[in-house]
Amino acid sequence: MRRGRFAVLLVLSMALAGCLGPSTASWGTDSGEIDVQFSQESTNITSGLGSESSKITDLKAVGCAPEWSTLGANNTAPISFTGYLAVSQFYSSHSEGMKSIDLGVAASVAIERMSFEDAKNVVDGEGSRIEVKNWDVPLNPETGAGSVDLDKIDSDAESSWYILGLIPTSENIHDGLTALDEWHQAITINGYLVQTNSSTSTPGTFNTVQHNVDNNCNLKISNDNHENVYVFVTSMELNGASVSSNGDSDDEWVYGDVAFIGRTGYILFFLAFGIGGGFGAFILSKMFVSQGAKSTMKTLLGKSGMAAIKQVKKDVKSAKSSGLTSPTERKKEAQKHASKNKPSESNKTSSEPALAGFDLDSVLSSGPSTGSTTEFGGKGSSVVETIESQEMERDLSEQSSVTSAPLSHSSIPPRQTRSSVISNEPPRQQKEHFTSAAPTSKKSVRKRKAATPQEEYVQEEVQPEPQKEAHKAFEEPDEEFSDFSF
Repeated sequence: MRRGRFAVLLVLSMALAGCLGPSTASWGTDSGEIDVQFSQESTNITSGLGSESSKITDLKAVGCAPEWSTLGANNTAPISFTGYLAVSQFYSSHSEGMKSIDLGVAASVAIERMSFEDAKNVVDGEGSRIEVKNWDVPLNPETGAGSVDLDKIDSDAESSWYILGLIPTSENIHDGLTALDEWHQAITINGYLVQTNSSTSTPGTFNTVQHNVDNNCNLKISNDNHENVYVFVTSMELNGASVSSNGDSDDEWVYGDVAFIGRTGYILFFLAFGIGGGFGAFILSKMFVSQGAKSTMKTLLGKSGMAAIKQVKKDVKSAKSSGLTSPTERKKEAQKHASKNKPSESNKTSSEPALAGFDLDSVLSSGPSTGSTTEFGGKGSSVVETIESQEMERDLSEQSSVTSAPLSHSSIPPRQTRSSVISNEPPRQQKEHFTSAAPTSKKSVRKRKAATPQEEYVQEEVQPEPQKEAHKAFEEPDEEFSDFSF
């Protein structure tokens, strides 16, 4: 997991290469900014790098006269500082107690003096390495363990050094100072020494006795093997690039530039090899995973299984081309169609409380099953009796009347008839008229549905024989109900 995160961070850092730089002061007159109005006769510095904004005025620029190899305020040729850049320090602010000129320093460098060609030929890792402990004072760095300790450089040292406090003379120079963030490179800084109008000599400013140049206007180093001076920077030369005062050089170094290939080349390189390589790696990894899955499937299913799968794929393609749809697709289409045609629900809310699982509106809107109904109870609460319940109650009463009917005997011999009472209504009184002739018997057949649907019972109403006593208008006939079979 850690290796994967490291690889992702490495790829992202490639996208930011050449775009990250040191924290430096901005160009201007506000807090945290620096502004330099340069001229050889009089240079003014406005610095907001201290606790409060300050101005350093009436500074003179000391140049070189190549024909006489002399230094002076009236000489126009810049002085050169050439060698191997070992370490640098940038300032976005200065601490309390700095001298006035220190407040105008935007960066400091330590350069081992040698020719530009020799500096270019230094093998990476074999040059001087310096460990910086503290570099608050631009011309006095505190160094520690390393191949060179600047605090111990003296007349017995094998190397000679420039310790420079750099003051940019233009905004383009100020922006170009960020090129010094790359250590261990060949460099030449061109500029002027600083001279004040003070009668007392300030360390780091021009001293007619101490400072001298050779025929190429390179500042000579004293017997102590180090020169600590302030410099008005007018241009810089790097390996393959340069920084000019106005930014019009043909090989102008630009912030975010990449050595050898430049910014445009780097962007094209990143697009071609970064994004393209990542996409290609993704395609390859996907192919490898797919091949592994296929080999595993072949091992598990065998040749016959793979052939069957291929045939199913062909059948599916042919079915789709012919316009057929799968059951899943048809189901989705039906659901979609049903959702479109579904009527919108009413937003009206009922004033009556809702009961879970009971729809009062549907009950009220539906009519009764059959016929009229009978209600029991008061007006506030009632139970509705339907026709079906009444029929069920009638059937139960018929069965009970059959089983509980009393037995009666008659003197008349029974006729072989089958009778059954299925009605729950009370028996009607029979009216008889006696004549001289015996009336013929009338038979009426009534059919009615009993408790069991498959069975039917027939009741034969038999006209009773005339009684001896004719003076009685009515006498209950004697009938024998001896057969109660169903």
